[in-house]
Amino acid sequence: MSPAQLPCTVSTLARALLAGPPRPARVIAVARQALYLLPYGGDTPVAVIAPQAVRVPTAVVLPSAAGERPFDGVAVGDAGRVGGGRVSVGQLRLTAGEFWAPPRAQDTPPGPALDRLARLRPPRPLAAEARPAATALVRALAHGAPSAGRRAADALLGLGPGATPSGDDFLCGLLLAARLSPLPPTWLPALVATAERSGTRTPPVSAALLLLAADGYCIPQVAVVLHAAATDADLSAPVADLLAVGHSSGSDLLHGLCAGARLAGMSRQYVGGPPG
Repeated sequence: MSPAQLPCTVSTLARALLAGPPRPARVIAVARQALYLLPYGGDTPVAVIAPQAVRVPTAVVLPSAAGERPFDGVAVGDAGRVGGGRVSVGQLRLTAGEFWAPPRAQDTPPGPALDRLARLRPPRPLAAEARPAATALVRALAHGAPSAGRRAADALLGLGPGATPSGDDFLCGLLLAARLSPLPPTWLPALVATAERSGTRTPPVSAALLLLAADGYCIPQVAVVLHAAATDADLSAPVADLLAVGHSSGSDLLHGLCAGARLAGMSRQYVGGPPG
């Protein structure tokens, strides 16, 4: 099969974009197993990923026929195109095939997920760059101080290196934990507002993931942890798989989930100590 005919598996969140008219796009991030295309006039990048890469919620997944190094020769700033049922970038010419639905925290079955996450202590500390700001944020939210919470959440944006800095990953975990609660916690709107302001304060890939987390969308590794916690299953393997995501992203996400679970389980006073 020639590259011009490679079928891809498309996130339902990217369905409308791919079904729409063709639009020029540019590469805003590229790694060995993933690249991100930002359509002109849009604010949500599309992830084009190898089959073994982490499935972010908007991912377009390549078939194995794309080879082991499908993004060789592609660089940030390169032109691409999205729409008309196709994605093109570099030597890749993709056509929409099957669809996949990204998981949401709200889809977690009823059960003790918040209680178990609140008791869980991640085995690795929160990334040092984000630790002071994360501690300040949790304390502000626990004491019902919305103004201080907004300032602390904004201070976390973009903290740490990479396309998804540690501070953003921690915020994503908090947002996803909030979506587990039957009644949204009072501090959720402040964090959603921070996600909505993130576009100019952190890399665009991370800003997009924050907005998705505000709606409850998560990577499959997070969804498996939440399901195991809710069903009283063994958490060791799911937690290990989450910790393997990125350099520290999985660990930072887990810290946010656990801190958010502790916050969601209390009224006005934080118990359990600061994160990390």
